[in-house]
Amino acid sequence: MRDCAVSPDDYVTLLAAREAGALSTRVRALISAIGLTDAAQVEDLLDAMEQWRYSSDPWLRVWGVKFGLDGGLEAGATEAPYACDHTFSGTLTWEPDALVGAVEAVVRRGWRVGTHAYGDRAVRVLLDVYERALARNPGLPAGTLVMEHGGLAGPEQRARAVDLGVPVTIQQPLLHDTAEVETGFWGPERVAALFPARGWLDQGALVAAGSDFPVGQFGAMRSVWGMTTRQTVIGVQGPEHAITYDEAVALHTTCAARLLGEHHLRGSLTPGRLADLTIWDQDPAHCPRSTLRDLNPTHTLVGGLLVTPA
Repeated sequence: MRDCAVSPDDYVTLLAAREAGALSTRVRALISAIGLTDAAQVEDLLDAMEQWRYSSDPWLRVWGVKFGLDGGLEAGATEAPYACDHTFSGTLTWEPDALVGAVEAVVRRGWRVGTHAYGDRAVRVLLDVYERALARNPGLPAGTLVMEHGGLAGPEQRARAVDLGVPVTIQQPLLHDTAEVETGFWGPERVAALFPARGWLDQGALVAAGSDFPVGQFGAMRSVWGMTTRQTVIGVQGPEHAITYDEAVALHTTCAARLLGEHHLRGSLTPGRLADLTIWDQDPAHCPRSTLRDLNPTHTLVGGLLVTPA
């Protein structure tokens, strides 16, 4: 797992490249602490990044720290054993007590935490960790603690996340692309239950959507299409979890901006917000679903300036 982490030196190099003008697109940077195992290591990482904590650069800034609590489709921590191996139920990569300490180390610096939790056991343990961190650090701003993926979050877990004020990010392209392989690991019932967008919204959660690129295929409308159809490489999975087109677009725009705490800057085409937008040759809201899946913008504007096509 260590090789998956971005070291302090790597991150400083990235920021130095931005200062030298090597980065030309707006980026929301996230320190990856997925390879760390205790709070002391996290403190070292945060010390290395301290100079960037108050950066006001609109193109590159530190949002917070990402932890990984379990694996993905190959090692997501589940309550019940895997369908392919009844002696295996995934892997937790942190001891809960250690993760509580690491989360607290981050929030004490005023940064946010996003934690990868894919299987239902990982979701349960993460909510335990976040509940303890919230109790020991009263007054944390809303959205400080975020659940990344929440793949197999059931109704009780979703209700608990809402009660704790924990937002979730979901990535429909992961389901689309991995459904066949995932069925072999988990069985069809659990695959159909992945990324229950309908349940999250109906239970009042703050949800943002994305692709998890490069793991999932990039493209906003491919994600919107998948959330409205629940279509995958092996057919429709869990149609009861589908949401409407308008809801799916909101999860990628206004809701994502709310989760980032930037709804005053982006997310909607209104006066005073950043002039970042895309232009399409068809109306995504009314084109055929088969067209929506592969629809890409013809023009992209950032800060009101045309950046594509070049």
